[in-house]
Amino acid sequence: MTTAQAGPRICNDTGALHHLAVVLRDGGSWVAQGWQRLHPGDCAEPVPREYQGKFLYFRSESPGYNFRDDGVRFCTAPGRFRITHGGDCAGKNQVLRGFAKADLDQRGQPVLLSTRSKGGEDGETASRPHHQQHNTDDGLHFSAEVVFQGCKLNPAEETVTCKFVGHGIEIGSEGRLQVSDPVFTYLLGLLRGAPVEVDGDMISRLGSFGELDLHSVTPRVPDRFDRILQMMQGVWQSERSPLDRFAISGAMRRVSYAGRRMTPEFLSVQDSCQGAGGADFLMAWDSLRGSSLCYQIKSLTEDRMTLIYLPRGIRLDYRRVH
Repeated sequence: MTTAQAGPRICNDTGALHHLAVVLRDGGSWVAQGWQRLHPGDCAEPVPREYQGKFLYFRSESPGYNFRDDGVRFCTAPGRFRITHGGDCAGKNQVLRGFAKADLDQRGQPVLLSTRSKGGEDGETASRPHHQQHNTDDGLHFSAEVVFQGCKLNPAEETVTCKFVGHGIEIGSEGRLQVSDPVFTYLLGLLRGAPVEVDGDMISRLGSFGELDLHSVTPRVPDRFDRILQMMQGVWQSERSPLDRFAISGAMRRVSYAGRRMTPEFLSVQDSCQGAGGADFLMAWDSLRGSSLCYQIKSLTEDRMTLIYLPRGIRLDYRRVH
């Protein structure tokens, strides 16, 4: 009989205080729990000695640091929380966040936060997008790098509704049609697909959709991931099955087959996905279910695109038709 062993330890080898959340199997379900304070030099042992699982997921957060996840998202909440995965993440202030995978077969070898959490100059090259949030008197403060999806005027109500996509969710914000409002005046002149950073209070959240009381919008210089997504804009047709098409507009994709349109997906280009790294990847989140698909971007030109669907390794070739 083999005696179960505890492990692995998760150690903070950075120079800043981090808050740690982990996801473990419990009674046939994945359960996320956090946040545990982890000071520089401290280690956490989140795995019970009797735990039979082969791996866990974890995430750490600290101001000024970006966390490189594996594209697997679980529901979290501010402060102390324990949430069973499988719901719609619609509880008060609950948000889906990306987690990294740790193999429990490598017991005795600590997981170092520095391998996933990057700050300062290193943080500028860490996987993006990133966001920060904390409780305020008005709701959940939210600051994030997102992609602008356009605005819709509502003349009868003298309002304007603008939308953004980031972190697998769509964020909407409504403002008054006032010349004196610099935020929405700026947004009305912005092109869809523009990379920006938004800051405000998340006043409601249901599944993959959130409503933001928008305080400010800041343009940001497109990075490599933004430029790749911009190259993908347009309509693409499968070379193997001409009835299979998808259209990318901003950070949203709409797949259609024989003219039948599927549920919109929210997109993100990043440098890791489902444990794979060392390449560029396209993540697509179902806007209704919250489930995600992962593709390696094998090649991309003005007229051709090749994606590798993971984890099966299926090659998908497309040509631009519009």
